[in-house]
Amino acid sequence: MASRVTIGDVEVLLFIDMVPPAYAPLEFFPEVSEEAWGPHRDDCLEDGALQLYYGCFALRSQGRVIMVDTGMGPGPHATRGNRTGDLLNLLAGEGIAPDDVDLVVHTHLHLDHVGWNVTWEEGTPRPTFPRARYLAPRADWDYFTQPDVMERFPCIQESIIPLQSMGALELTDGEHSVTPEVTTLPAPGHTPGHVAVLVTSRGEKGVMVGDALHSRVQVQEPGWCARADIDKDRGLESRRALLDKAECEGLLVAAGHFRPGDQFGRVVRLQGRRYWQTV
Repeated sequence: MASRVTIGDVEVLLFIDMVPPAYAPLEFFPEVSEEAWGPHRDDCLEDGALQLYYGCFALRSQGRVIMVDTGMGPGPHATRGNRTGDLLNLLAGEGIAPDDVDLVVHTHLHLDHVGWNVTWEEGTPRPTFPRARYLAPRADWDYFTQPDVMERFPCIQESIIPLQSMGALELTDGEHSVTPEVTTLPAPGHTPGHVAVLVTSRGEKGVMVGDALHSRVQVQEPGWCARADIDKDRGLESRRALLDKAECEGLLVAAGHFRPGDQFGRVVRLQGRRYWQTV
């Protein structure tokens, strides 16, 4: 079942494709001491582990269905406890068939954001969403298709290169207008081309932050950088800019890695500190 909000006339549906095994906090945020977690234990499980969720979004906008990222994919995934993804079943539960999807927008090209792009049938790749144009940041394409990098990220060969070969992939630069209501905003650092996705409709605004935020603790501690951030300095700069924008403009924020119930919220300030306010 999807969680949902509306931003003006745009319906935003969030689907949790998969729940991976939990991380030790120091494994996920390796530069953060155990003592620093003291005030933030509510953001961990009872055993102290940090649980992430692999969420992605479907937007209903001006008669179109737009996916923002495609989750981890069917699996089973050996690197994630042999767990499997469930996105297509979840979409079906909302009456969305693969043929209904018009566009797929990638915040970046990591495994847990591109996994359902392609379906392999007897060794032949086919777009999972056959009518869709797939949009990806050019800077991510340039980085991840370097031979030495691609060896470390097999998802590129499995889920991105086939789209390019079939003519379904479109590379975008900078701030890119997807539709009159949907725009990508550069937020590099986690990956070189990482983007957030801004929705603007009838005077209301919201933003899907991708992996600029992995945990709500980063709202209070923006300097905490994830292990997977490729350029931590740029990632920190992008995270602070997004938090500034969210607070100053009162944006509705959607964070697919947050725990269920917290994945839609606003950035508010109380006694000089920022906090995540779930909506």
